Amino acid sequence: MSKRPTFFLSSTIFDFKDLRSAIKYALEARGCEVLASEFNDFTVDSSSHSYEACLTNIAKADYFVLLIGTRVGGWFDKRNRISITQQEFREAYRLHREGKLRIVTLVRAEVWQAKDDRKALAKHLATLKLTDEQRAAIKSFPSNFMEDADFIGKLLLEVGRNLETTEAVETGGEKPSGNWIYPFSTFKEIEDVLQPLTFTGLTADDAAYRKALQYELIELMRRLLLKHKDRPIDPRGVISEFRNAYPISRGDLDARVRVEQKAWSRFSVFMYRLIGNAISPIVIYDALTSSTFMDYHPQKSSYVPSPAYELLSSLIEEIGMFNKGVVVETFATFHEFSPNRAGQVAHYFIPGQQLAIVVGLSMRWFNILSICRALIRHLEGHPLEAPDLMPFSPIVGMQDEIDQEEVTAAQARAFLGV
Repeated sequence: MSKRPTFFLSSTIFDFKDLRSAIKYALEARGCEVLASEFNDFTVDSSSHSYEACLTNIAKADYFVLLIGTRVGGWFDKRNRISITQQEFREAYRLHREGKLRIVTLVRAEVWQAKDDRKALAKHLATLKLTDEQRAAIKSFPSNFMEDADFIGKLLLEVGRNLETTEAVETGGEKPSGNWIYPFSTFKEIEDVLQPLTFTGLTADDAAYRKALQYELIELMRRLLLKHKDRPIDPRGVISEFRNAYPISRGDLDARVRVEQKAWSRFSVFMYRLIGNAISPIVIYDALTSSTFMDYHPQKSSYVPSPAYELLSSLIEEIGMFNKGVVVETFATFHEFSPNRAGQVAHYFIPGQQLAIVVGLSMRWFNILSICRALIRHLEGHPLEAPDLMPFSPIVGMQDEIDQEEVTAAQARAFLGV
């Protein structure tokens, strides 16, 4: 099995040459492999006929893309009026029924419309006093638009599995699959059909970048999770529990806060794991300069930051504050108020400023884990779920004051007129 999605392009080449080339380029830019017989990278056995080479290569594909236009192309079996494109489809449909590939059929919109016009013409001819030979001659009369309208009409009926569908409806049998037909007028309409099949529509570079970012986020989480009895432990519960039990007010900064020894010891055990655990990401910082989390804004004709981009920006800010806190001086508080130094007492009376510093560090820890989890899931294809984050300030109520005093990004943009 190929590591990349593989597409086989089937169509008449003369009238689809430019379009086939564009499809091949677009799919390969998304990391896919494209099998198109007119290109030098199409694998052939020099001892076999080109038709046989095409039929053999279909088995290598995950997707069979059939393009139907106005031409018949070469005949695989002229006596029975079977074109090579038609035979390729029949081989693909056989493999499809075996569950080995999927079929995507695209037809020019004007051909699709002509099919309906021919169907209406056939109904009209049936009402006229003509012989069967005369009706057949009129129906198959060539035009400047289609060289063999009758053949192309029958090909569309075969690809759409119309007869099988009608029979299944009448008998209650199983309806055929692989028969969906997409009319198109523009290349974008083709891309809209093919993109969801190609690594979720990402280019190969974008897909690789996202994987690198996801890997680094997972690695960051791995370093910040704890482990007990061979299982990872999320420290956020202990952090929330301690912060809620001992909220720090502005007045506590110049006083001592009474903390139960048992709660402090549990909190200390968790916090000690952060000693020397500064974070030095590479891809996370670089991601803000990439288009990974940028959305195109058609009204502005430009790219704008997505909610994920804003969350990534917050993560970088949190990491910066976390690294400033993971220093020896911060952990001196835990050493100072420990059974070895302060004795076996029921409560410790910890200076409010020192308590605010260690609690603030734990809040950064909490937020980094929460943001990483949200971004990892988003990169995996899930909708972005904004995490509940702790404020930057460990002082109760101070964050509201900070928010009121600071100029917001929206206010700054309005001031600059951007």
